[in-house]
Amino acid sequence: MKYKKINDATVQCIISEEDMLEYGLTLSDIFERNEKGEGFLRDIIERAYDEVGYTVNGDNIAMQITPLKDKGLAVTFTSEGPSGFRDILQHLKEVLQGVSDELTRQDEEERQQSVEQEQGEKYDDNRRMFAFDSLREAMQYTTSIPTNVSVKSHLYKDGEKYYLVVEKNRLSYKMFNKISAQAVEFGSLLAVSEERMLYLKEHAECLIADRAVSKLRRIYLA
Repeated sequence: MKYKKINDATVQCIISEEDMLEYGLTLSDIFERNEKGEGFLRDIIERAYDEVGYTVNGDNIAMQITPLKDKGLAVTFTSEGPSGFRDILQHLKEVLQGVSDELTRQDEEERQQSVEQEQGEKYDDNRRMFAFDSLREAMQYTTSIPTNVSVKSHLYKDGEKYYLVVEKNRLSYKMFNKISAQAVEFGSLLAVSEERMLYLKEHAECLIADRAVSKLRRIYLA
């Protein structure tokens, strides 16, 4: 595990797939917040004192958990309450940016322009984007979502990649995080911003404009 102290009240911990295996954990343990997952998260916070000298101030700890491309996790926590999420989202953006290059096949000049404009991008935590190498992988993922869960979703194709955009909409954050964790088993998590959504709408082929999850699941199970 790698710790990074963002400020006196906020710390980020990157947890690799190997770390998860060492603790005998799955993504479901974390996002369903069962006893094993809760114990692990408490241990992360306690261990932060030895790693970066972090001391918990009060009992109000806000936490952001995001699955990463390599089946690991980015766990960021703060004792500043909701206001502390400004720093959390900024540093989460830096983590997610490392896996976002799969979105396009831009040349080096276009990628450099994207980096220069990065500070102006606003990342949306109420939408998640996943890249799949094949349509079959995207369909397999949709079968992992309970049939009674309605997911606002859209499917795009750009080159040989398929991009599934999932929106929180009326889902609880617990369910939203759970289905996001399941998607990482089949595809790659990408950062979502208005700029990237505009790119998809302008340059990619929209295969399913709405309710993509339920439609793909129905096709796969037919």
